[in-house]
Amino acid sequence: MNFFSYSQSLLENGTWHCSLQLTQTARLPFTLQVLDSTNFDFNGRHEKMLFIINGEEKIPVHSYREQGDSIFIIPSVFQTEIKAAIKTNDYGDKYLEGIFVDYARIGNYTIPFFAHNSAMVEAPGILDDQPDFSGKWECRFSPGTADSSVAVGIFTQKNNSAHGTFLTTTGDYRYLSGSANSNILVLSAFDGAHLFLFVAQMQKDNTLKGEFWSGKHHKEEWTAKRNNNFELPASDRLTFLKDGWKSLQFSFPDADSNLVSLADEKFDHKVVLVQISGSWCPNCMDETRVLIPLYKKYHEQGLEIIMLNYERKDDWSFIQQTLKHEKEVFQIPYPILFAGLTSKSSESLPMLNKISGYPTLIIMDSEGIVRKTITGIDGPATGDLYEKWKDDLESYVEKLLQ
Repeated sequence: MNFFSYSQSLLENGTWHCSLQLTQTARLPFTLQVLDSTNFDFNGRHEKMLFIINGEEKIPVHSYREQGDSIFIIPSVFQTEIKAAIKTNDYGDKYLEGIFVDYARIGNYTIPFFAHNSAMVEAPGILDDQPDFSGKWECRFSPGTADSSVAVGIFTQKNNSAHGTFLTTTGDYRYLSGSANSNILVLSAFDGAHLFLFVAQMQKDNTLKGEFWSGKHHKEEWTAKRNNNFELPASDRLTFLKDGWKSLQFSFPDADSNLVSLADEKFDHKVVLVQISGSWCPNCMDETRVLIPLYKKYHEQGLEIIMLNYERKDDWSFIQQTLKHEKEVFQIPYPILFAGLTSKSSESLPMLNKISGYPTLIIMDSEGIVRKTITGIDGPATGDLYEKWKDDLESYVEKLLQ
């Protein structure tokens, strides 16, 4: 937990209602919570704690500082920052105005940011004819196009509040929360780096039709219909070895420019999990949180793990900093290597048909033979599915170690 100390903090304690303006009409809301900790600084003042509230998640802010009338928030392990000036309106109320910056993206990627801590937040009224969005939905993104893809929507609604997630072939959209007002469903997520906004309208035939934004750079249409029996394609059939291959071969650098290869002696006769990941990928972080205790539990019995990170920027200094930061924050006990750019990921491992998504886990036995690949993860937001995903993985690893 990080604590921040200022003699007179610009941010008053309480709940700050924040928003990111993706487009002129698309606004992504989230909540920032500012609290006094039980710790005191050397002057006897309470130190501050900041949290981003993302659905059912409470995410500690990684770094916070003040300079003049401005605040600077580094929300998480991802390479992002919120820069804002504190201002006062005509009624004497304080508010924040600034930008959200994603340094991991090429170019000047910024999004307008606003926040206020007024207690006057209007709640929508409960309508007698309010449709119920709860249930399991068969969803299609970019329907009718070459890029069309399927997903499972799982939504829960109580009065006008809604939450849930989308499961896709490459993972889930983690914790989504929002509102169901009249015939409009709005769900969103902000974890410090990833900006997801889903809006849909209930049609007369009880199907959904809407739009999805990922930050300001991506927008697509989506549709959905209720289907309790709908299932996604098996996650172990999306990425596989090409004919003639039985194992992986690679040699990639770590943050200190040391090359690491599967041919290294430390991996001889070991069960090896190769995690295809990226510092920008929230589902990859969920998988990392599963793999770390798995490694600690089974390492002495012959388990090794290698993380292959694919990044969006070809800047070695940035990549070194990112790998070291990720290893430090998560206390990752196994190697993290830079495997290349996301745009050229499949070229770096030519023995695979393709890298279908992030994360992808490649499981090899003690003879170096690839036994299984798993694309995506059913993350914490999926509840029982997450627990099953973890149990299935551990059981499979145990069998290979026997």
